[in-house]
Amino acid sequence: MRQSRGLPVRELDPQARALLDVISAAGLPPVHTLAVEQARERMRTALVAKGESLALLRVEHVSCPTLNGAIRMRVYRPTEGVLPMALFLHGGGWTVNDLDTHDRLCRRIAKRSGWLLAALEYRRAPEHRHPAALEDAYTGYRWLLDNAKRVGGDVKRCAVIGESSGGTMAASLGLFLRDVGAPMPTYQVLAYPLTDLHDRWPSHQERGSGYTLDREHLLWFLENYLPPGCDYACPYLFPMAAPDLRGLPPTLIMTAEFDPLRDEGNAYAEKLTDAGVSVTHLHADDQMHGFLLLDAAIPRAGAIIDQLADALASHAAEHVACR
Repeated sequence: MRQSRGLPVRELDPQARALLDVISAAGLPPVHTLAVEQARERMRTALVAKGESLALLRVEHVSCPTLNGAIRMRVYRPTEGVLPMALFLHGGGWTVNDLDTHDRLCRRIAKRSGWLLAALEYRRAPEHRHPAALEDAYTGYRWLLDNAKRVGGDVKRCAVIGESSGGTMAASLGLFLRDVGAPMPTYQVLAYPLTDLHDRWPSHQERGSGYTLDREHLLWFLENYLPPGCDYACPYLFPMAAPDLRGLPPTLIMTAEFDPLRDEGNAYAEKLTDAGVSVTHLHADDQMHGFLLLDAAIPRAGAIIDQLADALASHAAEHVACR
């Protein structure tokens, strides 16, 4: 793991390579060639944890009302008391994955960090294209602030955490909250987000095949998510399009060396820093896209999850000290 710019180690984690070999040997058709419902079921089969879940004090569902109908949030509480709280946005290209595929990750983050996590079941594409998912993220975030007392959360220590396309949503949500003058989170975590136009960066070619995410897969996601005639310069679609990133909260951004989204994640970290945002950039130079979901097969990925959780814990402690 490196936290500063420099030459990356260009060797994939041996356990990650072994996992890719198992996937290849299975001979299954690529997810992006399947019908959407089949793709969702494939991902659930791969990612929903088997066996006993990591125990927390309480895990419960709450209903968040919206003009488009209620949406669910799964609230993970590790301990009693008023806790720092975070809205969690799962990845899956806005198309696949759900609360269950990310349940193991949320439990591990909540347990180690001591934060209350509220994972959002936002509307997915292609049934609901942009801006539906971002609208739900905004509504979920505001509901969490408005109901902090009900869920036992601390509005003065509030984060948004996003993984993959959820990281894109988290970045876009931060920009939107700033632009409309809404209450801002005190911290944001962006794990290997898509931040820019498809195929714009060299890593799309260099790391665009042979790993867990490839260029064709990315294009399929975008075709599902983007509405006809959308404005590609909209920062609420692609955060790199924002002309000004000032005023955003302290940010932990995570990137992976063997990921087609590597370069745009690195560039977004630099752009945030140049705008005066406090940034911690954790680059996993032996991992591939999606590593936060692969800790059962890749122990090193689990260690990185723990670093994410420790960063949340440190932020919460520092914020108390600064009151």
